[in-house]
Amino acid sequence: MADKRALIVDDDYANRSIWELVLTDRGYEVLSASDMAEGSTLVAEGISLYLIDYHLPDGRGTDIVKQVKEHFPDSLIVMVSMDDDADVIREAMLSGGNIFIVKPASAAMMNQLLVEIDNGEVDQRTRQLINRNGRRTYGV
Repeated sequence: MADKRALIVDDDYANRSIWELVLTDRGYEVLSASDMAEGSTLVAEGISLYLIDYHLPDGRGTDIVKQVKEHFPDSLIVMVSMDDDADVIREAMLSGGNIFIVKPASAAMMNQLLVEIDNGEVDQRTRQLINRNGRRTYGV
């Protein structure tokens, strides 16, 4: 069993599958959910990395982010969305998200991010936005 655990919450099967493949290749044990209700039940101690879609069929991913940060504040949260609206990004960051990725995200970019996480270069204090213009620090 892997000593690193991740939870993916995304209603798009293809996105979940790609993230799961990349995470598994990096040594993570991966749990996944397709909606907020299921994702909320999987939030648990020992999960160090959460990948959460902003738009879910039964709510916003930020509700899960708040739940994670309340109970497990040292967890790292990557929010993803095709929506690059400033209000969406701001809400994601204010709720406790550490990284906001505007979809689509390449496997190379995801791998690079995971290398940085594994090396301690990205942690729970990080606030970054990754979009088609590259990566930059995000101030909230």
